[in-house]
Amino acid sequence: MGTYIHPTAIIGSNVQIGNDVYIGAYSIVGDVPEYPGKITHANFQNEHPTIIDDGVTIREHVTIHAGVQYSTHIMRDVFIMSHCHIGHDVIVMPDAVLHTGAIIGGFTFIGRYARIGLNASTHPHTTIAKGVMIGAQSFVKGNTIEFSTYVGCPAKYIGENHRLIERLNGTDN
Repeated sequence: MGTYIHPTAIIGSNVQIGNDVYIGAYSIVGDVPEYPGKITHANFQNEHPTIIDDGVTIREHVTIHAGVQYSTHIMRDVFIMSHCHIGHDVIVMPDAVLHTGAIIGGFTFIGRYARIGLNASTHPHTTIAKGVMIGAQSFVKGNTIEFSTYVGCPAKYIGENHRLIERLNGTDN
C-alpha cells in the first residue's frame, strides 16, 4: 500500500515515519508542544524525534506534539480517528484505537489494545494499561488496571473489558 501523507498535513522537522502509514488532511505531526511558560516556537530545539511506526492510521485534523523530555512514539497498527490531540512525550502501544475527539495529555502511556472513547481525555502523566476501554466523554487521571473498563468524569472502574478478553482468547461470537 505504501505511506500516504495528505498534501495539507504538516510534518515537523524531526519526525520518523514508517511504512504503510496514512496521515490525513490538516493533521500536524511533530510540531512544537504546548508546554506553557517554558517552550515557544523560538526556543524549541526538537531534540527528540516523533516516531510513527508501520501501519499507523492518522485521520484528518489530528495533532501529535513533539516530545519535551522523550520521544512521542505512536507504535505499529495504531488507529487515530479525526480531531484527536496527542500531547508531548506520549507513548501509544501497538493496536490501540483513539476514537474521534480523544485528547491525550502529555507524558501519558497508552497500553496495547487500549481503546479511548469518543471525546475522552487524559490528565498528563496518566497510564492507560493494556486492554483498557475508556468510555466516551470520560476523564482519566492516574493509573488503570489491565483489561478493565472505565467511564465517567472522573472515570471510575466498572469492571473487566470482557469483549476484548473474549476477542483475544478467540471465544467471541
